[in-house]
Amino acid sequence: MKKRRVLAIVLALGLLLPGAAGAAQALDAAATPPAPPETATRGWFLQTLALNAGEDVSESAWIDMEEYFTDGADVPDEVKWTFDKWILNGDGNGEEKGTLRLDDPITRQEAAALLGRYLDYKYTELPAGCGTGAPDNYNIAAWAQSGVSKCWMYGVIDMSEEQNVTYPDGTASSALEFRPDDPVSGTEAMEWIANANAVTASAVATPEQPGSFTDALVRALETEGNWSVSPYSIRLCLAMLANGAKGETQQELLTALCIDDLDAFNQSVKELLETYDSYARIMSLDTANALWLNQSRFDGKGAFLPGFVQQMDEYFRATVEEVTDADSVERVNAWVEEKTNGKIPAILTEDNREFVTALVNAVYFKAAWENEFNEDRTDKADFTNADGTAGTVDMMHQTDGFGYYATPGVEALKMDYRNDAVDNIEGDNYEFFRDADFSMYLIKADGTLDVQHFLDSAEFTYGDVRVSVPRFKVEYSAALDEALQALGVQTVYDPETADLTAMLDPSSLPGQQHFLDTVLHKTYIAVDEKGTEAAAVTAAMTGEGSAMPSRPELVRTFTADEPFWFVIRDNAKGEILFVGRYETAK
Repeated sequence: MKKRRVLAIVLALGLLLPGAAGAAQALDAAATPPAPPETATRGWFLQTLALNAGEDVSESAWIDMEEYFTDGADVPDEVKWTFDKWILNGDGNGEEKGTLRLDDPITRQEAAALLGRYLDYKYTELPAGCGTGAPDNYNIAAWAQSGVSKCWMYGVIDMSEEQNVTYPDGTASSALEFRPDDPVSGTEAMEWIANANAVTASAVATPEQPGSFTDALVRALETEGNWSVSPYSIRLCLAMLANGAKGETQQELLTALCIDDLDAFNQSVKELLETYDSYARIMSLDTANALWLNQSRFDGKGAFLPGFVQQMDEYFRATVEEVTDADSVERVNAWVEEKTNGKIPAILTEDNREFVTALVNAVYFKAAWENEFNEDRTDKADFTNADGTAGTVDMMHQTDGFGYYATPGVEALKMDYRNDAVDNIEGDNYEFFRDADFSMYLIKADGTLDVQHFLDSAEFTYGDVRVSVPRFKVEYSAALDEALQALGVQTVYDPETADLTAMLDPSSLPGQQHFLDTVLHKTYIAVDEKGTEAAAVTAAMTGEGSAMPSRPELVRTFTADEPFWFVIRDNAKGEILFVGRYETAK
């Protein structure tokens, strides 16, 4: 006897509009640091630090150091770079010029202060504590104490061979003597700089068990190459299915979806859709849901239960659509194409024609960058693919205000979407949407990453960032069944035990069985100079001058020339609309 199944379909579409150009290229690593002298000088130390930073120091060549330092003539670009990145401060008081003293021997506390500031430039967050045997600050200058502490804490300067402190009055301490005024040998300096570039203590820790549906789903997916999913679309589609389930069938779905209270979740969906409607002037964030019933399975007499239909209409705005075997695929695909503005033209194939019911969610997102990219600055650039081969991308560039985060192993950029609107260039009918807080995050990470866990806890620093990111498009489709089963969704797939009787009465079906056949998902993401366009579909089917000049502002650099995560997030609600990885230049 033929078994009757349910099909769940999820669709999602995302488009990012064009971006601006003009970011710096990374240092070619052709420059060779000077050979280490017996005693390191301040100038040699700064040059060596800059040349080991992996950045293009010529970006700082424009700075006139004579405006800030009495001995600032003919300063190498490497030293200018350390000043540009707020590593070198000099000894001026802000009203008078300072001195560089590049030929003077560098002391241990001077080197530690510079290395501490270098870590501050390189990383926006480091873990709160590591290291043992702290140095005593009693004879360390106040301006150097923070740097000395960082160098000890993160293993930049090895303190294991240092002696315990003996104070001037003859008393002793278990704390270690730092010897702040002693000179630094060239060999020591090279070791310390290498250690600063090799810090591995990351502020990002991956929990043993994922704490959200998004992170659990991504862990369970078997992905390779470029891919993206919409946790928002998938969760809404499967939440509709959970509303039609009972008993263990429902509980497994709710547990996997991280939904504690289904009634409260339904209400939150209703409110969320109303909120997203209110942003129509600044973005398109359209969510559509439909309940499809195939009358060929019911001899023309099938119907969803009135209570289920009422709930889905009130909370999910789901419409009821009836089809037959003759038009089921065509009708569902036409609806999907319309709701995703043509970005996803189809979700069903001939294999799905005889479904019993299909719950379909479609999401369409389109928004403009707060800081658009200049198309004239987009150029061809190298991209290192995940397999180590070289590819070529259209790289967009700009330097502007962005959110930036870095810790060993993770570097991230936060690009905000526009949240204000005007009718014309004169600014008529200006409107600011205070609660509309949407961003795309680009994240470079060594190894695995729970993106929602990371974004829920990371504190981004806002400032000027020299950005280079590729224009890209990702189209992806997958059946989610194995991933969902790995998350504990088992019973709904079993013809003998699935209980979807809150959705419809299966007694008129042959075999009186109604269970989940498959969950299909398709996404589309396009990122360019103007913004983002994205779509997703999920379907669940039963189937069968006179003063000192101002110092240059600190500018960090983010270059996406290797595989990265991308995330579109509603920051106000913590909702992950889309998440994926770009691994291969296409």
